[in-house]
Amino acid sequence: MICYQVLFVGSFNAVIVNRLPSEVQSSDVGVGFALPLSTEVAAAVTVLALLLGIGIFLVTARLLARDLSALSSLPGELFTRRIGRAFLSTLVVSVVLGVGITVGFAFLLVPGLFLAVTLQFALFAVAVEDTGPIEALRRSWELSSGNRWRLLALVVLFGVIGAIGGAVGSLLAFVSPSVGQLASLVINSALVIVMYGIIADSFVQLRGGSASSNRSLA
Repeated sequence: MICYQVLFVGSFNAVIVNRLPSEVQSSDVGVGFALPLSTEVAAAVTVLALLLGIGIFLVTARLLARDLSALSSLPGELFTRRIGRAFLSTLVVSVVLGVGITVGFAFLLVPGLFLAVTLQFALFAVAVEDTGPIEALRRSWELSSGNRWRLLALVVLFGVIGAIGGAVGSLLAFVSPSVGQLASLVINSALVIVMYGIIADSFVQLRGGSASSNRSLA
């Protein structure tokens, strides 16, 4: 997760830095950590990093949404099971969620929060249940029905968790924007796994999976 975040952010920042005037490219202008790549290579690496991120999520979701007794194992089938179909479905659902939730927040806070709460299990439905994009959205709506207030608390918790890494990065940015961003990436990488675990735990309980008897919804 750390490697993915550093690769994506570093290449994306490289695209930005390379478009700055030459006299300021060598200075730490506040963009943050940037890999020493040309614009074309950095753009290609950014796209590849996004695709890598999808693969990382798929595997992580499948690994965490299992019975507690199985969490120490890494069975190969979780890395390969219908991976092509799942990859494409995750890509489609990610775009739909990104656009829908962003538009919801752009107009009013409530629609954005409603979509974030209602559709937060869609990607897990793709990864764990091998559903297609439309079925994944329907499945998340179904699982969240009747539990939206508790799930809203999770969304708020995720916002607080995400702010922790940002706060540390902001403090270290006084030393250097690059140092602050790298520190934030490392912290957020660990916190993202925690958030994945919380969502996976909730997903397993709400779908009535085998692990639900060993867990209680936060």
